[in-house]
Amino acid sequence: MKIDKIIFNGKIITVNENQPRAEAVAISGDRFSAVGSDQEILALADSNTEKIDLQGKTVLPGFNDSHLHLLWIGKGLEEVNLNGVKSCQEIINRGKEFLEENKNLFGAKQDIWLAGRGWNDSLFTDSSLPSRADLDQISTELPIVFRRVCGHVSVVNSKALELAGIDSNFEQPQGGKIDFDQSGKPTGILREQAMQLVNKLQPVESVEDYMRYFEKGQAVALQYGLTSVHSDILGEVATVGPKLTALANLIKKDALPLRISTQIRVWSKEEIDHFKEIWQNFDFAEHTVEAGLIKIMTDGSLGGRTAAMLEPYADDPNSTGVEQLTQKEVNDLLTYAHQAGFQVAGHAIGDKAIQMMLNGFKEMAGSKIEDDLRPRIIHAQITNKELLEEMARLGVVCDIQPVFVGTDLHIVEDRLGKERAKETYAWKTMRKMGIVTAGGSDAPVESCNPLLGIYTAVTRQDQAGYPAEGWLPEEKLSLEEAIELFTLGSAYASFDEKEKGSIETNKLADFVVLAADITSIPVEEIKDLNVESTFVGGKEVYCSK
Repeated sequence: MKIDKIIFNGKIITVNENQPRAEAVAISGDRFSAVGSDQEILALADSNTEKIDLQGKTVLPGFNDSHLHLLWIGKGLEEVNLNGVKSCQEIINRGKEFLEENKNLFGAKQDIWLAGRGWNDSLFTDSSLPSRADLDQISTELPIVFRRVCGHVSVVNSKALELAGIDSNFEQPQGGKIDFDQSGKPTGILREQAMQLVNKLQPVESVEDYMRYFEKGQAVALQYGLTSVHSDILGEVATVGPKLTALANLIKKDALPLRISTQIRVWSKEEIDHFKEIWQNFDFAEHTVEAGLIKIMTDGSLGGRTAAMLEPYADDPNSTGVEQLTQKEVNDLLTYAHQAGFQVAGHAIGDKAIQMMLNGFKEMAGSKIEDDLRPRIIHAQITNKELLEEMARLGVVCDIQPVFVGTDLHIVEDRLGKERAKETYAWKTMRKMGIVTAGGSDAPVESCNPLLGIYTAVTRQDQAGYPAEGWLPEEKLSLEEAIELFTLGSAYASFDEKEKGSIETNKLADFVVLAADITSIPVEEIKDLNVESTFVGGKEVYCSK
């Protein structure tokens, strides 16, 4: 066998229980051809073999994010960044600054919208939500839509409301909610499906736009050591064709080393048929872009109080959240997608939403419930003992986002009450019960940096180190378990555990080189650890130097 490259003199964490550690690997083509000691592997070299001395650095399998929005990551770099704002006034200021910095662009087009994302009212110094009146201070001529950090709530200005025809007499949309003030006028806050009333009015983006967004998103992912991602590609099936075309064009340019498993969000059987038909027009090479799963949306977010709950919110007793689909719709969509040959998943944060998904999985699978279907619940945050037992019985894979805890630990008890909060984000319990967990970020909701996710999984703390002992510390994961989330766990979720997720002979040569030894530094430093190099198929695709 021809050995193209040897990586040696390293501390290699393989995530292979049969060979947990190694010093060197040999690479032939795009795969590992041998894993072992320096002496064993260097003996395989010939005069044409490239040798890379790691100088004692630590290597991990390439990171794999089980759920993010790659296109949104890239697109967000061209919008108003509202992350970290502490008040409505700060939202106004950032909007004005963005307009001033981009005045030539906004003056040149008549149909342009001012978009932004990242505001989080949980961080505000007061309890007020932003409103159309706030955004009107930025502009009354341009339509404005600013999404909350969770992506499940938007605030729009008066111009956007006018274009959407939303006034005091507008009826509430199914699966969504428009907020009205005491005088009966819309406040500008739109929740869940109500957001589509303005989203559908925004200018249609081109294939070139999508290519640019994907490239920018990929650059962020590779910098953090991600070699594979499971990406919700914005879901609207009408735009899936142009987005897949954008990815195909990037591959033709040899500009898409990142491996992508698509997550297609649907609302109807017709959309499933439409995607299946569209997909047949593309012939992606193996391990580049793959048709991953069909995803449905059952509820919203905890921060936006739209996660569907079995009991009312502790801080809003009149609300149990928003059910975006009925139980019958959940059952029908999951069954139809399964019969069409797709793996299925659902966004479910609240315990009511999770229960609906489990009911749907049972309806979908029928007598074949024991088959290896790997149905997935994305987020799975608000659980209880009965729900977890059912997940284990059905072989459900939970796509968890450890980094959420750093944000949500500050609001969970307010939303749910102390007792209900004790059974949430139950990662260790899931593992003990045999529930497979895959690690994701939901970026750009949170950073897609897997090392930040690993830090949070191990510490159960926010980035400031609060609370000192960790929130619900009995649910902490070990470092090995946390690394597995973002490697082998995510690979298993998409039936790829034989191809990636660990450093083993014949697996794809995807790996990262870290700037320090993750096993020996203090755990609080994991979040600040940098990736020095990212390799996909044995080729270096990112280098920090």
